[in-house]
Amino acid sequence: MHSHNTRNQLPDAGNKVNGNTYSSGVPGDVEEPLMAHLYELRNRLAVVFVWLFLAMLAAYPLSEKGMLLVWKSFISPELDMAVYSPLEWIFARLKLCLVFALAVSIPQFFYQLYRFAGKGLYPHEKRFFLKIIPVSFLLFVLGAALGYFIVLPVMFRYVIFYSGDVASAQLSVQNTFSAVTTILAGFGIVFQAPLLVIFAVKMGLVKYQTLKRQRILIYSAIVTLSLFLSPDPTFIAQILVALLLVVLFEFSLFLVRLL
Repeated sequence: MHSHNTRNQLPDAGNKVNGNTYSSGVPGDVEEPLMAHLYELRNRLAVVFVWLFLAMLAAYPLSEKGMLLVWKSFISPELDMAVYSPLEWIFARLKLCLVFALAVSIPQFFYQLYRFAGKGLYPHEKRFFLKIIPVSFLLFVLGAALGYFIVLPVMFRYVIFYSGDVASAQLSVQNTFSAVTTILAGFGIVFQAPLLVIFAVKMGLVKYQTLKRQRILIYSAIVTLSLFLSPDPTFIAQILVALLLVVLFEFSLFLVRLL
């Protein structure tokens, strides 16, 4: 906590000292032109995209083994992979690499976001945001694991192969792994919700009381999202996903009140 004496020694908001404009609140916070902020944001997002690209390259040599593992785990080994275009196999491998790349790039995204907003944060707020960087990775892994162990078995074993009585299953490699990537990456990103809620409240983008009052609207959005992410005709997977997302949302509200 900063003492009042320290704050009183700072220039008033809008006053210029040595050519810099200081804002009230955080010591050393300098107001910069809007274009300077936009350039910095662009550069930091570029770092995230470069990180994403390099992570995909690093994962590519192992992607083929990953594809075979997924195919054997969720699809009958007797069913051959079908490739309908020359580049389909490569694109399918890249899509699977994207899941790994997102897992390691989302923490980088939060770190760059912290660097972008760090000048306006107090020391205890900086320490807090540094702590959520590894948590973002763990949440992504947790979400992807939920999609892998719950949703994918339902989709492949019950939805697709129940059509075997009336149609023979010939699965395109690219379409199959597009669905796998959507589910794994989608659940990993959705599980970032607590961190995004905390960040939005801490940065003053949304108020805690507003989130509490809009619970019904948020729950409706959660149910809609669970229907999109979980193609289960029995609705069991959708119910489980919706309940988990509600728990995540309430947990994020609890953390906001606690921190």
